[in-house]
Amino acid sequence: MRLPLLIILVCINGVLYCQEIIAPEVRLGDTSQWHLLTTQRGDRFIGNAFYVQPPELGFRLGSGDTLFFDLSAVKSVSIATEENTRPANKPFQVGREALYQDLFISNSAFCAPKGTRQFRNTQLAWNHVDFAATSHYSIGMGYVLPFFLIVRTRLASSTEGPFNIGAGINFLFSLSPEPDFPRTAHFYVATTLGRRDKYFNLNAGYALGLKFNSNSQFVITGGGAFRLSGPWSVLIDNLYLPDAPNRKLYPGLGLSYARGNSRLDLGYFFFTTFSTDIVNSPGIGYSRNF
Repeated sequence: MRLPLLIILVCINGVLYCQEIIAPEVRLGDTSQWHLLTTQRGDRFIGNAFYVQPPELGFRLGSGDTLFFDLSAVKSVSIATEENTRPANKPFQVGREALYQDLFISNSAFCAPKGTRQFRNTQLAWNHVDFAATSHYSIGMGYVLPFFLIVRTRLASSTEGPFNIGAGINFLFSLSPEPDFPRTAHFYVATTLGRRDKYFNLNAGYALGLKFNSNSQFVITGGGAFRLSGPWSVLIDNLYLPDAPNRKLYPGLGLSYARGNSRLDLGYFFFTTFSTDIVNSPGIGYSRNF
C-alpha cells in the first residue's frame, strides 16, 4: 500500500514542480508561440517546448534541433518576447523555419508565427508582403511586373505534427491600361508531410480566368524543402499542367540559405503568373521576416 502512495506523491510533486517553472500561458507544442527556456546556470534558449514528462522536458530550437532537459536543471519556461530575448541593438529573430511556408513559388500548409510579416521577392518581378493574422491564417498583397496587383490569403493547419493541410487563393488583377489584359484567381489546396525543416509538399489547384482571354487550367506542384546542414537547404518545386497542349512538366531545383530573419534562394525554377506564359529559367528569390 505504501508503494502506490509513494508513486502518487512523486507524480503530484512532479506536476506541481512543472507548474512552478512553466508559465501558465505556455502551450506545449503550439508552433504559434516562441518560448524562452532559462536554465539554472543562466543559459537561455529560444524555441518551442513540446514535451514534458517528469523528470524530462523536450525543447525544439528554431534551427530544428531537439534538446531534452532534466527538469531540475530548468529555471523557467516562458513566452519569448522582444523585451525578454533581445540583446541590446540586436533585432528579435523568429527562427529560420518561419521563412519556409512557401517554396520558390508554391504555397505549403505552414503559416508563420502570429504577428509575423514577411516580404518575398521572386525573380525580381514578383513582390509581396504577407501578414500572419493568426498562427493559421495569413493575408498578403503585392505587385508583379509589369501590370499585376496580387491579393492572396491562406488558411493552414500549421501544427507541430508531421501532417498538415491548407488552402488559399491568389488573385492577380491587371493594372494594365489595355482592357484585354488577363486576370486570374488561383484556388489551391496544399498537403505538407514532415517538419518545417524537412518536408514534402503537394499543391493542387485551379487557375480560373476571370476574363474571356484568360486561360483556365489545373495547376499541380510537388516538391519540398530539406535542410542539409546549418543554414543550407535544398528546394524542390516542380510544376505540372495536366491540361497544357504542349509542355506539361516544369522542374525546379535549387539551394536555399537562411540566416537570422532572411532567406536567399538560387536555382533553376519555373515562373508564372498563372495567366501569362510559363518559363523555366535560372531563379533567384529572397524572403525576410520583420
